[in-house]
Order: sequence, then structure tokens, then C-alpha cells
Amino acid sequence: MEDNNDEILDGQNEEVQSQVSLPQDIQRIIIGFLPGRTVLKFCSVCKFWRDCIVEPAFVDHHLNCALRFRQAIACFTSVDNGLVQMYMFDPITVNFKRTEPVFSSRFHMSQPCNGMVCTYDLKGAAEVLNPTTRKHLTLPASESVYQAQYSEYFLGYVHSTKEYKVVALRHWIKHLTFEVCTIGTLSWRTVRGSEEEELLKTTKPVVVNDEMHWLLLDDESSHFTRKILSFNLTDEKFSYLDVPDSVRDRDLELVEGEGKLHLWSMPCKGAAYTESEIWLADSTRQFWVHLHNIAHPSVLGTKPFFMYKSKLFLGSQKRFIYIDILDGTVCYVDIPSGENIISSGMFVESFVPALTGTGLVNSMTLLTGSRYAGSSSRGSGPSSRAAGSSSTRTRRSPAASRWSSAVVQSSKRAKRTINLVWKMYTEGTSKIQQGL
Repeated sequence: MEDNNDEILDGQNEEVQSQVSLPQDIQRIIIGFLPGRTVLKFCSVCKFWRDCIVEPAFVDHHLNCALRFRQAIACFTSVDNGLVQMYMFDPITVNFKRTEPVFSSRFHMSQPCNGMVCTYDLKGAAEVLNPTTRKHLTLPASESVYQAQYSEYFLGYVHSTKEYKVVALRHWIKHLTFEVCTIGTLSWRTVRGSEEEELLKTTKPVVVNDEMHWLLLDDESSHFTRKILSFNLTDEKFSYLDVPDSVRDRDLELVEGEGKLHLWSMPCKGAAYTESEIWLADSTRQFWVHLHNIAHPSVLGTKPFFMYKSKLFLGSQKRFIYIDILDGTVCYVDIPSGENIISSGMFVESFVPALTGTGLVNSMTLLTGSRYAGSSSRGSGPSSRAAGSSSTRTRRSPAASRWSSAVVQSSKRAKRTINLVWKMYTEGTSKIQQGL
């Protein structure tokens, strides 16, 4: 079948190229400026265009163009029918653009990284998924994954080597261990053992360029923090960063904003003052710069996702919110019933990772009777996705039927939610607090 497709594309390729006067190098540059989903449509027209999207040089060129001109805000939700949904918003106007299904049955997710996400089960496997190409790569199993109580996974990118790395936090009874897997390899390596006893305020890191950052609690009974634990993805070493002295008695959260590390300082419960502050770490991580005061109090029950331009995006499981730092406007959009927010961040349509022969699987095979069968349990349980034996009879697997049903429901859901509208408040944040 593959050979027949190649023969058809060869014929189309000759016909198309005979009508196109531009050299292939110029075509490659032009295609690199187009949205990823538009380029994917070209793959069925011309073999040259299809081959482009797997060339590392083109993948890098297209990614760089997307990061400069085609970023969007993505909000990922888990859906009751066993699907992950992705909502897209314009980063400037914050207008709703579209919604589409993400073919993953795992209900925990890292923030997007160059158009990819890492989805995982707390007690099972993890995979790296590209929602644009619908290709996913199952990560190798670590020896400690079944011994630890549960695991969390986070995705990062090393600019100098163009490698993607997944950091796993293994939770044991009294400590954490850190392991790293480079995408394209088949093994995990421990980078931080059990002798360290620091307490992380939250296990989900803030990823800024080549580093991951966690706030450290002063002690087990405290919610105050004085230091930040940083992990450099390039040399895989840990370091520490002090928070500003003036905010050590406040409630702190780390936030990524356009490739920079920010600190969101909020008043503690019962404090006389109500203003929040935004601080920026300088490029050397040697000192902090105070940027803004936010007149509105923090919105209860929410966690910050990221910053973009002058907007701070945050949310709960049911509500996606942003605060305009400059004019104080607070806006929110309620997530449709039956869905919970599991991740959010800046997103681009890309073709990463540029790997071949490393186990990349097209998620759409699940719709046409793939070799994967079974279903995964929602929440912290492991995914029971097993490889079935070959057979002379083509049979749609339970997973295929489940995905087919989910896609139909997703299409109906998209029609219902196509007019998502931000609700705006210029004052009275307490109204939003009461609704959470």
C-alpha cells in the first residue's frame, strides 16, 4: 500500500513540479512560513512537500517561523468520553479560534514545548505527543517506575543540541528522585538521588528556555519559600536561586513569560495589604527586577499558567482566566461542562521531533483498526494499551471504536463551543472568586 501511494505521489510530483517554476529550495522556504496543518494537506498532493516535513533542516526552519509569527494560546482539557480536547485562542486579541481533539487517553500533561506535550499516567507509561502531526512516541519504561508510588513527567528543549528531554519525578514515601530521558534514546538516567530532602512547593516545574524551576518550601510546616531549585537541561546539573528578600513572607508562584522567569508575589491570607507583585529574574539569574503591582487580589482556587505580553493567564479546573496587568481588567471563560483543564501554554503547529525509526506512531491508526487494543483508566491508574497479535482478519479494536466515538462527540462539542466568549470585569474580583 505504501509503495502504491509513493507511485501515485511520484506521478503527482512530476505533474506539480512541471507546473511550478520555483526551485525546490525556494519552495521549501515558502512552505516553512505556512501553518503546520496547511502544510500537512500538501503532503497528499506532492511527494516533495511530503518529504520536506521530515527533513531536520525544514523542521527547524518551520519551527522558527512558527515561533516568530504563528504562536497561539492552547488550553487542554480532559473530556468525559476519554479524549483530550485542545482549545486555541489568538494570543493578541485572546479571541477563540478553534477546538480539536488530541488523541491521547492519558489525563496528565506537561505544558506545551515547541508544539509537543508529554502525556502520562501517574502509575503507568508516558508518551510525547504532537497534536499537529498526531504522532506520538511512547517513552521507555524505567526500572523504578513500578517501584515508586507514582511519577510525573515534564518536557523541555535544549537549544544548543536541539534535543528534547523528559524529566521524571519519582515519588517515594519520604523523598523524590529525578530521572532524565532524551527523546530518541531508550533509557533513563538518574540525575538526583534520594539523599536530597528539599520540599517542593509544587512538583510541576516552570520551564524557561533550557531550565526547569521549582519553589522550595522553608520546612514541612511552612508555605513560605526562600529559594528556587533550578535544573539545567544542557549539563543536567542543579543549582539554587534566592527569591527577593522583600517577598519572603508572601505567597509566591513562578511564572514563565516569553522566555523569561517571573515571580508572582501575592499577599498571604489575613494580610493587611491586597496588592500582588510581578518580579522578573535578570538573564544572569543574579538579581530580581520589580515590574508591576496588581491592584486586584489573587483569584482564589487558581494557579498561574504563563504570561504573554501584558497578560497573566491562570485558571482552575473549570475556568480559564487572564488579568491585564496594565489596566487591571480581569476576564474569564468557563470550560464546557464535563471537562477539566489539565494544561495550558503557548503553542505552535510544528513537525517536531525530527526523528525517524524511533517508534513514532500515528494516532489516527487507532481509528482504522490499529494494533493497539484496550483502554486506559482515567486518573492515576496505568494505561492498559497493549499490542495485539497479528491476524489475517482485520478487526477494529476496542480502542479504535472508542476513539471513533470520541471523534464524533468531539465534532458535536466543537459546534456547541465555537462561540466561547470571554466575560470581563474591570473591578470587583470578588465576583469571580465567588464563582469558582
